[in-house]
Amino acid sequence: MRCVTNGANGGERTDAGDLTPAQRDRVAAALADVEPGKGNLLPALHRVQHELGWVPRAAMTLVARRLGISEAQVYGPATFYSEFRLTPPPASLLTWCSGPTCRVLGGERIKLILEETLDCRLGENGPNDDYGLWLGQCNGTCEQAPQVWLNGRVVGKLGLADAARLARRLRDGETADAIAPPPADAVEIQPALVRRGETP
Repeated sequence: MRCVTNGANGGERTDAGDLTPAQRDRVAAALADVEPGKGNLLPALHRVQHELGWVPRAAMTLVARRLGISEAQVYGPATFYSEFRLTPPPASLLTWCSGPTCRVLGGERIKLILEETLDCRLGENGPNDDYGLWLGQCNGTCEQAPQVWLNGRVVGKLGLADAARLARRLRDGETADAIAPPPADAVEIQPALVRRGETP
């Protein structure tokens, strides 16, 4: 199985992330009221990521043009900060909590089981971006430790067998909503990580 590395979380992907005309229009609209100048670089990158779910290389060019700075000045921060994703988010994102409570309660063993079962290391997407295993920082729901987040939803108090079962279901094609349906009053903790649909 070939896994694809997510740039900010473990390496750089080789494709340039070309934009469709519809995506170009969406990025241009998101940047329309951003004032030129280097001081607005991070807000501009956040807008692109919020709009597309990631920051393609082609969008960095649009940001550079809008701000009147070089592409290198955009590329540096986009690749430095781990919050910016350089590859499309997977359809089902499994985020492993690296917080101290999760680690003390067996999180490292859970990470190893997830990596082995998904055949992906931390920071990689599976084939066709169907799923990915990424690093997360503590989100304050330590009472659910050890935990992961599936498309931003806490799946907690995991045992080793639970983690293996969850990873097998993802690997075998089940969707995040089928595995961990959101409750009616759910609040997504990572809403920008979901894959954004195309606007016709």
